[in-house]
Amino acid sequence: MSIINLLIKEKRIAGIEINDSIIRIAYIRLSKKSISDIKNNTKDELILIEEPVPENTISNGTIIDKDNLIKTLKKVWNNKELQNLYAIVSIPEDKIYSRIFQFPKDITKDKLKEAVDLAVDFQSPFKRDDVYLGWENEENHNLKNEVLLSAIYKKIADEYIDVLNKSGINILTLESHLASINRAIELNPEEKTLITKTNQDSITFFVLKNSFIKFSRTIPKNFTKQDNFLSNEVNKIKNSLETEDGEKIFELSLTECKIKNEYRKYKTLTNETELQSKWLIAMGAFVRGEIPKGKDNQISLLSVGMAEAYKYQKLKAFSTLIRNMIISVSLFFLFTFIVTYLFIFSFYQKINKTNINIAATSTDALEKESLVRKTNSLTNAVQSILVKTPNWSILLEDIKGRTIQGIIISSLSIPSINDPMSMVGIAKDRNTLNNFKKSLEKSTYLTMVELPITNLEKKADIPFSISFNIKDPNLLYFK
Repeated sequence: MSIINLLIKEKRIAGIEINDSIIRIAYIRLSKKSISDIKNNTKDELILIEEPVPENTISNGTIIDKDNLIKTLKKVWNNKELQNLYAIVSIPEDKIYSRIFQFPKDITKDKLKEAVDLAVDFQSPFKRDDVYLGWENEENHNLKNEVLLSAIYKKIADEYIDVLNKSGINILTLESHLASINRAIELNPEEKTLITKTNQDSITFFVLKNSFIKFSRTIPKNFTKQDNFLSNEVNKIKNSLETEDGEKIFELSLTECKIKNEYRKYKTLTNETELQSKWLIAMGAFVRGEIPKGKDNQISLLSVGMAEAYKYQKLKAFSTLIRNMIISVSLFFLFTFIVTYLFIFSFYQKINKTNINIAATSTDALEKESLVRKTNSLTNAVQSILVKTPNWSILLEDIKGRTIQGIIISSLSIPSINDPMSMVGIAKDRNTLNNFKKSLEKSTYLTMVELPITNLEKKADIPFSISFNIKDPNLLYFK
C-alpha cells in the first residue's frame, strides 16, 4: 500500500466475490483528464474482473486447497491498482448460519442487544466462543423488531482470512453472498420476493423485503435430486410464509434479477439481465464500501466491526511503511560507505603502482586527496547520524509479534525513545486484555507496562490504553 493511501482520508474499496468456481472483483478506477482541474475532470470507471477457481479448491463454502486459492487471488491482486485498495469479501452462504429473531418494537437499543445475546446463548446450535457472529435490525418494520443473526465457525472463517492475508489483500469484512445481493438487487421494496439461487453444490432459497433478508434456507444438491424438488420446495416455502404473514410472495430466479438502477450508470454494466445478475454479489460488496463512516451497522463475520478493521489495516500498513523506509535508508548509507571505501582503496592502489614522489605531487593528485577527505568527512557525518537514530522497526515488530488474537490496536504514541509511550485499542474481553499485558511484560525491549483498570462494566469489546517505557534504549540504536 502506497504512502499516499496512508495520508489521505478517503478509503478506496473493492468488492470481492469468492465462490466454488470463480472469483469476481468490482472496483472504481479514477481516470483524471486534467491534472490542473482534478475535481471537474475526474471520470469514474467501473472495473469488473473475473478469474476461474480451479476445481476442488472450494466445496460447499469451505476451502479445500488453500495454496490453489492463494495462487488464484495473487494472480488477480498483483495488479498495481488493486494493491492500493481495501476489500470487502463476500463468501458462499453454505456454512453461514442465519436466523430471524423477533422482539417487541418498544424495546430500547441496549435492551435489544441484551435480548439478542440471550437468544444467541440459549437458542443457537453453537457455542459463542466457536463462531464469529453479527446481527442487524430491520428499521422499517412498524410492529416489531426483527433481527437477522448470522454466524460462521471460526475455523472456516479463519481459513478465508489466512488466504486473503497471504494474498496481500487488506480485508475489512467478511459477509455472505445473500447480504451482498440484498444490497445491490433491484426489487420493489414493498413486496416480499422469494429468490432461488443455484450454487455449484447447493441451492439457496431466500426472501427479501425492504432491503432485509426475511428468510433463507440452503440445501445441498445431494438432497435435491428427486423429481420436481425445486418447484415443490418453492411452493412449500411460499405457502408457509404466506400463511404466517398473510402477505403475497412473488417469485424470481437469481438469473432474472438486475442491479439497482443507480449502479447501472457505468458503461461496463450492459442491459443484459444475465450479465447483471452474475455481478450482483461483487457489486453488492463494493457498494458497502460507499456507506458513510459510522453508518455501517450491517453484519460483519469477523471478530471486529468494519470500522475497527479499517483502523487495524491502516496501522498495519503504516508499520510496514516505517519498517521499509528504515531498511531503505540503512541500505543507502551502507551502499555509500562501500562505494567510498572502494574509491579510496582504488585510489591508493594507483598511487602505489605509479610510485608517485610525494614531494612532487601533482595538482591533480592534490585535488583527489581533497575529494577523499571530503568524502570521508561526509561518511563519518552520516555514520554519526545513523548511530543516533533509533531503529523503530525493531520495536514495532516486537509489539506486533506480541499482539494476541482478540486485540485490535488503533493508535500507537511514541513521543521519544526516553519518554513513556502508549497504545490504544479494543480487546475482545477482559481475559484477552490481561493476557496481552502479560505478553508485553515478557518483551526484551519494554518495561513499566501499565494497564489502568477502566470500563469495568464492559464484558466484551473493552477499550484500553496501555503505557510502557523502553527498557534499554541502546537496544534500538543501529550498531
